[in-house]
Amino acid sequence: MAKETIKLIDISKDLLASQPAYEDTPPVVHIEAQSEQGGRRSVLLTSLHNGTHICAPAAWLEGAKTVDAYEPGRFVGECRVVKAKGALTGSWIDSMGLYRCDKLLIKGEGKGKIDPSAAEALVDSGVKLVGTDADSIGIEPKNAEVRRILAEADCLVLEGLDLEKAEMGTYFLIAQPLLMEGCEAAPCRALLAEDYLYWNR
Repeated sequence: MAKETIKLIDISKDLLASQPAYEDTPPVVHIEAQSEQGGRRSVLLTSLHNGTHICAPAAWLEGAKTVDAYEPGRFVGECRVVKAKGALTGSWIDSMGLYRCDKLLIKGEGKGKIDPSAAEALVDSGVKLVGTDADSIGIEPKNAEVRRILAEADCLVLEGLDLEKAEMGTYFLIAQPLLMEGCEAAPCRALLAEDYLYWNR
């Protein structure tokens, strides 16, 4: 009997090659050194918002949940990948019919962002995790408003994705963040299972 394999698409960006997400975000600093025992030891200095990362509501709401407060199941499950040109609006989201879809990834060639009306529509449709190939989910100058709408609805944000190899459709998302107590964001390795039926048996 042939061994079954899972077809995975890596939708993460190389953290060391990532540019700062915001003007006030420091770049990634990678320091390599030899230990006294002769082995290699690396030190990494970076913002938790660089590269592919999960943002929890605590990033925008004081006293809200941090990443470690969520069960691992919140970061995996069925998701939809959609293509977008420019910022998404509420009417565009409504036209998609996102029934029974609680995880949505926006492929927009690095510009997959949403406006406040789209954030409201996503919340109303029951989306609990929204991802983008942009560095930030919200359009400027409305990013803070978008983030607050999502945070108040307990909607997680997955940013800095590489969706070049992902076509529109349904996948199984695996995007576990690093476990770090009390942090508002965390780096993650995000994957899509292409053969979703394998997971749905």
